[in-house]
Amino acid sequence: MFKNTLDITKLYLKTTYGNRGVLISQLIMPLVFIFLIGQAIGGFGPGGSSSTNVTWTLAVANEDAGELGAALVDLLDADPTLEILAVSPEAMATTVENEDAEAGLLIPANFSDELQAGRSLALDFYSDPANVQLVQPVESAVLGAMSQLTGSVSSAAISRDVAAELGLFELGVEEAAYFETAVTNAQTQWQTPPVTIQVSEDEIVTDSSSIIPQGMNQSSPGMMAMFATFGMIGGAAVLIEERQSGTLRRLLVMPINKGSIIVGKMLGILLAGLLQMSLLIGVSALAFGVPWGNSPAALILMVFTFALAITSLGMMMAALTKTLAQANALGTVIVLSISALGGAWWPLEIVPDWMQTLGRVSPMSWAMDGFQDIITRGLGVTAVLPEVGVLLAFTVVFLFVGIWRFRYE
Repeated sequence: MFKNTLDITKLYLKTTYGNRGVLISQLIMPLVFIFLIGQAIGGFGPGGSSSTNVTWTLAVANEDAGELGAALVDLLDADPTLEILAVSPEAMATTVENEDAEAGLLIPANFSDELQAGRSLALDFYSDPANVQLVQPVESAVLGAMSQLTGSVSSAAISRDVAAELGLFELGVEEAAYFETAVTNAQTQWQTPPVTIQVSEDEIVTDSSSIIPQGMNQSSPGMMAMFATFGMIGGAAVLIEERQSGTLRRLLVMPINKGSIIVGKMLGILLAGLLQMSLLIGVSALAFGVPWGNSPAALILMVFTFALAITSLGMMMAALTKTLAQANALGTVIVLSISALGGAWWPLEIVPDWMQTLGRVSPMSWAMDGFQDIITRGLGVTAVLPEVGVLLAFTVVFLFVGIWRFRYE
């Protein structure tokens, strides 16, 4: 039985990949669509990226002649999410209006004096009110850097007060130099904290669910899933063609049981889908720089369970349709529908709530959630287990209906 199953699988793969048109439909066309749609929905990140490594341009005009103004610029420049563009105060507004920078920051001339004296001051922050989504991460980064600098200055002020009580300044120690050194030491401690927290990738507690995938990070898994679905459901149509031509009926008179025939066909469809998705993942990573996550195990698990669910869906379609024309028409409608509703064309986060709810009846939706957990949110195996469980549930339902209703004649 096992040998017969493998023979049927190998025959399916040989027949499928012996056609040059398969190379165009399963590899070249998906890559073209990945690139075009990725460019179209590139979003607001540089290069259309939606990963957590997006950088934002901040124009900075530093009028402060003291050490603290320069220290703030250094802190902002050290932030991996920011690109600092030095401009003059006069060019600040124009730079932001021309969208050369997402936002601008003006550090006033009295910045160091006011901060050392412990007085509050307001920094001029320039932004376009229409682009709140762009400005928020930049503003957060500025507030974070300012908070760090303020903490260092506060620590240095306490150290200076203690030194004054001990009479160090009366012994010839220069107060200004002492304060600057204390600020520098505090900044160093910020960079090398005495206590660190190590978090495994599957236990990240920061809220990344609000990150919307964009660009190649959206189009790559979306087009991969859609075209793989086309390929696997198209492969299931082979069963209908063989039933119409009488091939299945002739196989039954040979010393091959029905289980070997069905399992062999399904295994061939499953392997073809896995091969197609593996190639698209590899090429998109090399050609388009798509970051397919930090957990190969999670990615393999998602690809396998998705391929299993779609293979079972194809089996159910082969059982419920009578002719090849019906299968082709129904297959096209189903693939396009579940792709649109499931988030393969665009992020589900941007569509109305009713579409998101309706999309949950599609295995594509759960697959895209899992792929985006891996790509956009950088999560691992534990995070994708709910999606894997739902895809396995789809597999069981589709497979049960397919085997129950399948006819060989």
